[in-house]
Amino acid sequence: MSFPDRHSTASGGRAQLTVVGTSRSSAERDRAASTRAAEISDLEPFTVDVQRRDGVAIVQPRGELDLATVETLQIALDGIGGAGRLVLDLRGLSFIDSTGLHLLVALHRRAEHDGFPLTLVAPTAPIDRAIQLSRLHHVLPFAAAVEAVDSEPG
Repeated sequence: MSFPDRHSTASGGRAQLTVVGTSRSSAERDRAASTRAAEISDLEPFTVDVQRRDGVAIVQPRGELDLATVETLQIALDGIGGAGRLVLDLRGLSFIDSTGLHLLVALHRRAEHDGFPLTLVAPTAPIDRAIQLSRLHHVLPFAAAVEAVDSEPG
């Protein structure tokens, strides 16, 4: 597989990006398309499991949390109501993008505003990379999985 060459030039104070591609044969294009289709079909669908235990709502999304799926998680979170505490267990995620990160920040703000305890369980590496790079692990209420359900939020 070949990648296009990128050349950046300045003209009149503006940056200009020129992409120079290489052509592939019809057979190569067909092979690449069928590989992408196979990869897409292997993806598991995004699901959200909600459990309630002793006044704790445990929400477990599974799959890729991104622009296409964030609304599904938001609807599940909005439908909880009345739980004493909310645990959002992110360990079932295979990907999280900036839309998912934005949802986490908005949920944290909502918890602070509405006064309900929120605990987040971070996904495992390398899925947690976006959380680490954005430094959200320092400002959001993340806890270890055991602590998330069995203890009071800290």
